[in-house]
Amino acid sequence: MHLTRLSIPAVGILLTLYCAQSLAGTPAHWAFQPVREPALPAVKNTAWPATPVDYFVLAKLEANGVSPSSPADKRTLLRRITFDLIGLPPTPEEMEAFLADNSSNAYEKVIERLLESPRYGERWGRYWLDVARYADSKGYVFTDERKFPFSYTYRDYVIRAFNEDLPYDRFIIEQLAADQLDLGEDKRPLAAMGFLTLGRRFLNSTPDIIDDRIDVTTRGLLGLTVACARCHDHKYDPIPQADYYSLYGVFASSVEPGDLPLIGGPAAGKLGEEFTKELERLKAEKEKFAKEHEAELKARNRKLRDELRAMQSKIDKHLATHPGSPPRAMELVDAPSPMDPHIFLRGNPSNPGPKVPRQFLACVSGAERKPFTKGSGRLELAKAIASKDNPLTARVLVNRVWQHHFGQGLVRSPSNFGIRGEPPTHPELLDWLAARFMSEGWSIKKLHRTIVLSNTYKQASSNADVGLRNAESKKSGSLVSIRNTELRVSNAEDPENRLLGRFSRQKLDYEGLRDSLLYVSGQLDETAGGRAVDLFGPAFSKRRTIYGFVDRQNLPGMLRAFDFANPDTHCPQRFTNTVPVQALYLMNGSFIQELAKALVARTKADSPEQQIKHMYSITFNRPPDAEELRLATTFLTRDDAGGQVAPVAEKWQEFAQVLLMSNEFAFVD
Repeated sequence: MHLTRLSIPAVGILLTLYCAQSLAGTPAHWAFQPVREPALPAVKNTAWPATPVDYFVLAKLEANGVSPSSPADKRTLLRRITFDLIGLPPTPEEMEAFLADNSSNAYEKVIERLLESPRYGERWGRYWLDVARYADSKGYVFTDERKFPFSYTYRDYVIRAFNEDLPYDRFIIEQLAADQLDLGEDKRPLAAMGFLTLGRRFLNSTPDIIDDRIDVTTRGLLGLTVACARCHDHKYDPIPQADYYSLYGVFASSVEPGDLPLIGGPAAGKLGEEFTKELERLKAEKEKFAKEHEAELKARNRKLRDELRAMQSKIDKHLATHPGSPPRAMELVDAPSPMDPHIFLRGNPSNPGPKVPRQFLACVSGAERKPFTKGSGRLELAKAIASKDNPLTARVLVNRVWQHHFGQGLVRSPSNFGIRGEPPTHPELLDWLAARFMSEGWSIKKLHRTIVLSNTYKQASSNADVGLRNAESKKSGSLVSIRNTELRVSNAEDPENRLLGRFSRQKLDYEGLRDSLLYVSGQLDETAGGRAVDLFGPAFSKRRTIYGFVDRQNLPGMLRAFDFANPDTHCPQRFTNTVPVQALYLMNGSFIQELAKALVARTKADSPEQQIKHMYSITFNRPPDAEELRLATTFLTRDDAGGQVAPVAEKWQEFAQVLLMSNEFAFVD
């Protein structure tokens, strides 16, 4: 009988049997097989590997007749690792110290310094916020307050978790079920549950909100598109519709409390007093109104109910915006009575079908799974996801970390490890990393060390001489030589670098670009944490970009132009585009002009030549070569008629802007 002629329940049974067989040892999809730590493969060039990672990469290269690239020079390597780990360029002093350090562990010392920097959590926390579809607003919600009152506490929790190297299994459990943990006196981990509560609100449609929470949990943590089973059994992966509604019951049995828990005190002094006084007034006004109109409200009066909702919106706005408001966690708690979920036939909530238990996915937990018994089941769900026996969780995370170091993951569909996703380019390496990650305590910082200490990571971006210049740009009189644009790539047979025979040049994302522009011009405000700020108002904020307000309903055009993550849904990987509006912004934007002026002021020197060298050192971590110095000096000291003049402020600002908008500044080799 053809599969297309079977009933939907029959297909679900077949898929469940398929899962059980795969876990019992029948050959099946790679992602559902247990994680095993494979032995290191044999290689011919035994002198090249520096870490176990290199053995897996070199074995694949040798099998395809390709040699790895030569090592990157020290300058390139320091810029690469600094951008990678903290999202900012090294300072001239850091570059000089590294170039002068000839000790065998000079590079290792740099890695430790960067991993201990508070800037590390701001860089890598932003990657997780993409996974968590973080935003500071709810989307369109009728007359309700659009802003989340305490979204920033989740963002700050994520940054702190990365800085403190919170074990990833604990990180998962706190985000799904911190309310059910014994936290002691420190209640800040309750903010972790913003992972579930900070999604789009879909006009307050409960089924859509729960669907979003299922999606961010399963794609974000498991790399499975479980939400595809909302209306029917998954067409490709072994996920029956019944399993979707088992998870639906978990989240439908969880509610947001009316009073969010405090995780810190109100602001001290007058600000705190003002906040408390106004909050009490607004609450009293609402309570009085509700009491006076109790009967009419019970009778559902589309007007009085709207007035009551407007009063609550005022309270929410006060909580969300007043600078004296104490931080609170946007948590979930279990409902008084857990919901017994039913399958919604064809996804229609008005057409309930058979009842299903609250339980984990069969394709991960196997045929012997047990229904959840403790409240909603969120804590049991969290522990099942964070289990070492789960074949997906560690693989998905190490692949995400690899992706942000190399530009692409070992699996190039990072949130789809299912049958329609891409297979890993190096499956044994993926499993070795996942197994080691779990055995070393789920430490993301240890995972970083394993990856960036490898010779695979330390390769040059081409087998060719990375110092080649673009001769045509010099002939045209450009102020800055365009580097690496004519590199001869000997690995032409692997244009996408799937074999990892070189390091792939990467373009800075918007956060990396904006933060670096502020940093080199001496303008970056390194204040950590707190409420989101407006990055695009008339008075330009100089806070790091991760602290900017993210409005999911009206995402600023600048963020869209620079490929910012769509906050409406889980974002596994950003697009990388080069479009005219990006260049126009860097050429004409008042923000970049302001920073160019600040760079000039920061680099004042006794002579034009010294200032040019200082500007190159700050922006590119290198001195200008003779031709670049000549072109810059000529530009700064020659008037329109060709005569010699003293450099003027406008010329210096234009020169600084050329440096800041160059490819060498925006790309990392």
